[in-house]
Amino acid sequence: MGKVNIFLILVLSSVLQLSAQSMVQITGMVRDSISHEPVPFASISAPGSDVGLIATEHGGFNINTREKITKLRVSAVGYATKEITIKPGQSVAIIEMSTDAVSLDEVVIKRGKEKYSKKNNPAVELAKKLIAKRKEGDPTNNSFYSFNKYERLAYGFNDLEEAGGKNSLLRKYKFLEEYADTSTLTGHKVLPISIKEQLSTEYFRKSPKSHKEYIDALKSNGLDESFDQTSIKTFLNEVFREVDIFGNDVTLMSNKFVSPLSSIGTTFYKYYLNDTLDIGGEKCIELSFVPFNTEGFGFLGRMYIPLNDTTLFIKRVTMNVPHNINLNYVERMHIIQDYQKAEDGSRLKLRDDIEVEFRLVKGTPGMFARRETSYSNHSFFSPNDILIFEKPGEQIIDSKAFKREESYWTFNRPQTHGVDGNTVQNMLNRLRQNKIFYWGEKIIVTFVNGYIPTNGKNSKWDFGPLNTTISGNSLEGVRLRLGGMSTVNMSNRWFTRAYVAYGCRDEKLKYQGQLEYSFNEKQHLDQEFPIHSIRLMHQYDVDKLGQKYLYTNTDNVFLALKRQEDNKLLYLRKTQLEYKLETLNHFSVAVGFEHNIHEHSKFLNFIYPDGTTRNKYTEAGFKATLRYARGEKFYQTRLFRFPINMDAPIITLSHTYMPKGFMGNLYEINKTEVGLQKRFWFSAFGYTDIILKGGKIWSKVSYPDLLLPNANLSYTVQPESYALMSPMEFVNDQYLSWDVTYWANGLLMNHLPLIKKLKLREVVSFRGLWGSLSDRNNPAKCGDVFMFPDGTLSQEMGKRPYMEMGVGLDNILTFLRVDYVWRLTYRDTPGVDRHGVRIQLHFTF
Repeated sequence: MGKVNIFLILVLSSVLQLSAQSMVQITGMVRDSISHEPVPFASISAPGSDVGLIATEHGGFNINTREKITKLRVSAVGYATKEITIKPGQSVAIIEMSTDAVSLDEVVIKRGKEKYSKKNNPAVELAKKLIAKRKEGDPTNNSFYSFNKYERLAYGFNDLEEAGGKNSLLRKYKFLEEYADTSTLTGHKVLPISIKEQLSTEYFRKSPKSHKEYIDALKSNGLDESFDQTSIKTFLNEVFREVDIFGNDVTLMSNKFVSPLSSIGTTFYKYYLNDTLDIGGEKCIELSFVPFNTEGFGFLGRMYIPLNDTTLFIKRVTMNVPHNINLNYVERMHIIQDYQKAEDGSRLKLRDDIEVEFRLVKGTPGMFARRETSYSNHSFFSPNDILIFEKPGEQIIDSKAFKREESYWTFNRPQTHGVDGNTVQNMLNRLRQNKIFYWGEKIIVTFVNGYIPTNGKNSKWDFGPLNTTISGNSLEGVRLRLGGMSTVNMSNRWFTRAYVAYGCRDEKLKYQGQLEYSFNEKQHLDQEFPIHSIRLMHQYDVDKLGQKYLYTNTDNVFLALKRQEDNKLLYLRKTQLEYKLETLNHFSVAVGFEHNIHEHSKFLNFIYPDGTTRNKYTEAGFKATLRYARGEKFYQTRLFRFPINMDAPIITLSHTYMPKGFMGNLYEINKTEVGLQKRFWFSAFGYTDIILKGGKIWSKVSYPDLLLPNANLSYTVQPESYALMSPMEFVNDQYLSWDVTYWANGLLMNHLPLIKKLKLREVVSFRGLWGSLSDRNNPAKCGDVFMFPDGTLSQEMGKRPYMEMGVGLDNILTFLRVDYVWRLTYRDTPGVDRHGVRIQLHFTF
């Protein structure tokens, strides 16, 4: 869900793009082909003309001439001369320079298609030594370590003046020139539309191991202000993580890249030694690295090691990604890190900058994102407040963090970093005076949020969710629904939700009302982390047995298309009182009381083996749920939490107890369920998501309360559900289940000629369920439990587990996943699907 902000901006930019006249000026940059660092003072000429100039120290140049220019020739010390063609009307030229040979100690390794050998290669030997020493100098090996950190993250429109000057924002909205910035990656004009700043101090303790970040100041301005800022911050921090090359993997753009210092580095990368260069007044050896397979998740880059440093201290790292890497939307990336050696040899990071240029589809407006981080005041003394390590959570946010005056920022920023947030806000205010932009923004924000505000930013009640306004099922026919929720503008502690729905076929009115009190003051949403609340809810609606979806409503219009008739439906009248507490360590406890009245429908009845029937039955009791997910990261919406990653293990334990006879209980319900899920990474070779669950009912219950596996009747891929199972096909009072999905990240496709250009990625899934039904809950052996309704195909599971497998291709057109799934067991059951195709919209980098 966090990626939706990037796509939102791409769409919004299209309403601003209008045609413009071509330019006479040729503006460009000369840069290194591997590191993308500027090449200073390059000599530039145009053959056949009098044009001749020297690039700036930052590699930039600007040509103004009336002469016809068809080519540019560029030369620089240490690089091969390069000649490029200039097309008619071209106004921008990015010239990438390459070295034609690298040498050290009279050993020359020429680049190109010649055979690369690791044997007796001094570059490989140096790389092995660096890998062996990568943990040396880690400042967190000290008893205590701390530093101050300033972080600025900006993103916005890129290429304001494209080649030929067409589709220029600056042509239509000339006032945007006042707010434009310059890309450090290309030298082009860019337009920031969101800027986020943070001032913090990080503390490390060796024993017992602990890491805390005290955030002193936070500031955010921009186009994304209509969304949950905490979720956006979490998403951006995950996508643009601080790069750590001193491990096996580098987590970036929600992927794992192989570090140049990985234990498999010499197998994954080719290394080259270049001539020594002056870095910060110190002669350094330059070690370049390039992946053997440039479609894989690796970097192109260089490491700089002081020439006379026997500890092989790395002073600077510059990296980018190969042009043909299997990475979506990214056109260019540049990473640069600088380090300083402490007196004890510790490695002190001074800066960590990354800039990325995106484009959703070729020909559409581009975007940029730039994260600049600087570090200062490194210390190995214990913090003044040693109790900071005892505070819950990894991040502690100062109560005044969001309220800092501009003077505070001006004084504490380490240096001026281009356009500031206030300037961006002023620019957006002027843009919103344009009706096309104003209404375009409102429509897209409404579509993404799924709710219609009643009074803009000051709305106290929002109508939605929109995707449930109309839907349908076999019992209700066409279903119409109108609902909404209160916002923090009404109260930041009291929240309400409500809806009414009407089935055109069963002609029944359904409804829900909910009142919640939060013990924490909320900033944006009632469900924002951490929750500490008490909630009362009453509902009368359809109950879909064996169909529970994790990240969407059951009456979502996009799930209306079914692969078989959806008729395992009852009516449920439910009242629930729940107390929920989430801690900053991501441990949560929920305890509650609920009273349910199950009512029959025309599809499902309550009939005993002797033929006696009931129209409804009651159950009431208590439920407690424990959940632990240390390090969990998610994107919060109005209704659901979408995981940003699944790296953290998630453990759940729940127990339900409803005594027989209590408030009219027909049966005793005594049920326990447990769950565990975790993502396992295999470096750049993909990852596996594993979900394990189990449950047991310790008492005699009616069939709606048995452990019914989730059957997915839609044609979409839904997590933790079975694509080919029918609802109520299997009835159990104890079970074990597994859901394993391997995402290969193009492990095979990246090696296939021509096909690799499509950037396809493989995905394999394997799901299964083993369960059984005790005699006390089997109506064929026990006369005082309800019969399984006719037409449900309900059966006891034999000795074989139910299993299904899927093989598919992900990243089709960068957003579509298509799986072919088939049953491995119970294929002869009448009326079931044995195989089929399932799809999913899957946006990822």
